[in-house]
Amino acid sequence: MSARPGRDRPGFRGDVEGLRGLAVVLVLLFHASVPGVPGGYVGVDLFFVVSGFLITGLLLRELTSTGRIGLHAFFAGRARRILPAACVVLVGTAVAAWWVLPPLRARDTMIDVLASALQVANLRFIAQETDYMAAASAPSPVLHYWSLAVEEQFYVVLPLLLALTGVLAARTRRRPLPAAVWVLVVATVASFVVSLVLTASDPAVAYMSPLTRAWQFGVGGLLAAALLGRPDGAAPLPHASLAPARGRRGLRGLRRASWTLVGWAGCAAIGWSTVVYDEATAFPGLAALLPTLGTVAILAAPADVRVVPGTVGHVLALAPVRFVGRLSFAWYLVHWPVLVLADAAWGPLGWPQRVVLTLGAGGLAWLVLRCVEAPLRHSPAVVLRPSASYSVGFTGVLLALTASLGAGSAVYGALADEDVAAADVALDEIFDPASLARTGGPVSPGLTRAALDAPPAETPCLGSLSLSATDWPDECVVGPPGGPEVVLFGDSKAFQWSGALRDIALDQGWHLTIVTKGGCTPAALPQALLEESQHCESWRDAQVARIAAHADVVILGSSAAYFLDEQAADLRLDAWRSTFDRFAEHDVPVVYLRDTPTPVFDVPSCVSGAIDDWDECAFARAEGLPPDPLLVDLALGDVPGVEAVDVSGVLCSTERCPAVLGGLLLYRDGSHLTATAAGVLRPELERALLATSALGG
Repeated sequence: MSARPGRDRPGFRGDVEGLRGLAVVLVLLFHASVPGVPGGYVGVDLFFVVSGFLITGLLLRELTSTGRIGLHAFFAGRARRILPAACVVLVGTAVAAWWVLPPLRARDTMIDVLASALQVANLRFIAQETDYMAAASAPSPVLHYWSLAVEEQFYVVLPLLLALTGVLAARTRRRPLPAAVWVLVVATVASFVVSLVLTASDPAVAYMSPLTRAWQFGVGGLLAAALLGRPDGAAPLPHASLAPARGRRGLRGLRRASWTLVGWAGCAAIGWSTVVYDEATAFPGLAALLPTLGTVAILAAPADVRVVPGTVGHVLALAPVRFVGRLSFAWYLVHWPVLVLADAAWGPLGWPQRVVLTLGAGGLAWLVLRCVEAPLRHSPAVVLRPSASYSVGFTGVLLALTASLGAGSAVYGALADEDVAAADVALDEIFDPASLARTGGPVSPGLTRAALDAPPAETPCLGSLSLSATDWPDECVVGPPGGPEVVLFGDSKAFQWSGALRDIALDQGWHLTIVTKGGCTPAALPQALLEESQHCESWRDAQVARIAAHADVVILGSSAAYFLDEQAADLRLDAWRSTFDRFAEHDVPVVYLRDTPTPVFDVPSCVSGAIDDWDECAFARAEGLPPDPLLVDLALGDVPGVEAVDVSGVLCSTERCPAVLGGLLLYRDGSHLTATAAGVLRPELERALLATSALGG
């Protein structure tokens, strides 16, 4: 790597390098949880626009000068530029994760590393995030590779698209640049429309999908096309030779002032989105326009303006800012694994500690830059031979795959020694003194099976997060027709009891209908407080009307997590009373099923690292089972027609709630009971239900 890279390269823009520095700083501040920058994630959007601007400009210049795209050389350049550093960090992360993380979480991380090495990390994480049960899982050390995967997918599709456009333009005797611009316009508009639709209907997919992010690359690309006819973006003044010298100077001054204002307005747009946006902002969608167009405003400045002191371009081109820009790729890659693995090793850290770790990651990033990224990127032996670039890139991928598969095999071997299938365990066996005396050893269900230990396939009735009011399957009914019409109504915490309730219904002769939707409480909370799911209000209203029309008894179950929000806590009693009143209007008695203790952390992963001491995964009752004021009102009889059932005392009878009870693994994730545990607790649940006047009378 040269000591002063880029200054003497034709077309080099120091402000663009500095803009990369700004982008990575925003992301670093956000990931370090620094107060005041809740929208720092928009730094990734800056990266997307800059990449679209640079890569599209490069390809369009080649297309207009030669009529074709040199795909072989382009892909070799991308392999040389991105894969070595990215894969070296993946290798280091795989080794560190194998050493630091509990086995079950390490296993999942190796799969993440594998997907990241193959440049499909975003697809892997989309699949995980759209799975409601995985929403509470601890973050992957390579979660940030989703954005790199999106960029790599852009680098594959765009040159192929422009190359095809060049071929068609040549055959139809048309100029390639206008045709390419039209292709970019259509693709950009289509992607933006998809982004708007998916942001509203499926936010997890919208955030990481290349289809919803392509428009940001496209906007940068269209800017590059607009500037293509002007040397380095400098536009001559119209009729400048005919204007008096003083007039030309006045026009030039006005022009510079205007572009300076545009640049700072773009910087302000980015700053505003950084401060005002947060994790609750619907993103990308319309919200992504602000940082995207702000970046365009900075990039659009002509050459004779952006070098003027006091402009954004001049500030971004300062040596310290440019240094951060050169370091940005490696720093982005390194910082997140450092933060995640530190949290895993030492527990949740405050933002001051995270800032220190992030700065330390900058030192590691400098080593990656000096020892891997820069030497391979600028080596004549690699640059002049595309085959050498491919070899370098593929070697990096192979090393990352080997590290993930090797560490993954070791982890699987360790887990296999402790893994057992779910066993038939009775409630009295769990509370046998000999069982309660156990503090470690294999658990049931086995750790690798725990995540799948959900209610049985005979009742596939948990609606997805995007389920609308009218999309409800009809097969969620068990028990003999003609029996009492009992309805289980609620979210996934209600659904966790569906297997046990099915067996109770068959024994008691109930005609049980299961009406549940992930992330939607039956309480009448506004949609704004139910971020994970969609259509909750309309779905809840439609189902309450349907249930009230034919049910004899309704069992309501809900997570208490919604009410930890301060606003929701204030609405708790009113929200529940609103739902109770609607059933009371139809004389339908209600059984309120109290939430079970919620560990918050992923229990199977924790137990996999504490197989000899289950107590390490116990959690405080005050945090996992907060007081429920509704129980007091129900116990006092203040809500006629509603009775409470609470089996939490069986799960947590002291100040510390166990994760494993007598060898029984209680939770399949950070919130929900295993189906095995729910089945073991079935007698207790049945006893409590039959003790109510609604179901036992």
